[in-house]
Amino acid sequence: MNYQKDKILAPFTTVKIGGPAEFFIVAESKHQLQQILDDIPVNKGKKITILGNGSNTLISDKGIDGYCIKNNSSDIKLLDNNQIEVDSGVQLSRLIDFSLQHQLTGLETFAYIPSTIGGAIAGNIHGTKETFDHFVKKIQYHPLHTNIILSAILQLQPGDSKQAQQIKQDIINHKQQTQPTNSLGCIFKNPSPDQPSGYIIDKLLNLKGHRIGDAQISEKHANFIINLGQATAKDYYGLITLIQNKAKKELNINLELEIKLLGKI
Repeated sequence: MNYQKDKILAPFTTVKIGGPAEFFIVAESKHQLQQILDDIPVNKGKKITILGNGSNTLISDKGIDGYCIKNNSSDIKLLDNNQIEVDSGVQLSRLIDFSLQHQLTGLETFAYIPSTIGGAIAGNIHGTKETFDHFVKKIQYHPLHTNIILSAILQLQPGDSKQAQQIKQDIINHKQQTQPTNSLGCIFKNPSPDQPSGYIIDKLLNLKGHRIGDAQISEKHANFIINLGQATAKDYYGLITLIQNKAKKELNINLELEIKLLGKI
């Protein structure tokens, strides 16, 4: 396998933050992904990181040890009984369009979420209605590295694709106005349905717009932290801990991270 050493990961994330991977390689297909994983010894002390869109992960400025595999696998196949087989590296937006082209509906509620299918399954992402696992019928994992998703079969239903297309577009239009793209998505889980984290950070803690270095709590939505240009993981994490400490001290609220942290921040 043609690994690159000390490859900077920032360009492969939505927030453009992240240091080097010890070993980096791109898998352009499910077959390549499986081959790469076949060649990595199990339980030999080297961590494996699968990078899809890098949309929910803050990577340390110091980078990460072990193998980082950029998953670009991209096959989508229509099966019988309104099922779709899809590689884990497929972009969620592409899968939504594919399903609507075949008059299969349900996935349109996940519009504007910058995720691959592997990330959507692993994180069980939320649409405007269901969570993603509602549609997952079968998952193919690697036989040795059994937590790594290679592909999945989804169960959808026929529906009004024109209406579903309009739902998708309405969601995109709304989120474009309210959610910044140069971020990692929502930083914190909502403590409760009637107490969203964005409201807590904005209205109760008065932190909307606050910044450390080039990391800033978004003016559009306070549960997003954006990169103004040269933000580091240290800047970004500094804002996270500031919010958490202030919420605990002033409101006795524990804000739990929705994003993942990779490496020593």
